[in-house]
Amino acid sequence: MSDVLDEKIVSILKEVAELPDDVEVTGEQNLRSNLGIDSLGMIDLVMHVETELDIKIGEESVSNFATVADLQRHVRELAANPVA
Repeated sequence: MSDVLDEKIVSILKEVAELPDDVEVTGEQNLRSNLGIDSLGMIDLVMHVETELDIKIGEESVSNFATVADLQRHVRELAANPVA
């Protein structure tokens, strides 16, 4: 499940960052400096992830997302422990 989830997150990241399909996105990449996602892009990214994956990411969590892996880890935790 987490591989599929990680792939979906990468797909959303590519869409938000307007990256070509052939660009490889890895967990170590920084969302801001490597992928060019600014503060407005982070809001867009969170909204897309919430909509596509039917989860709710708290605003306070967004500042903790430095790398792709940070985002993936947080989303996996939310998906594994849904709040009613």
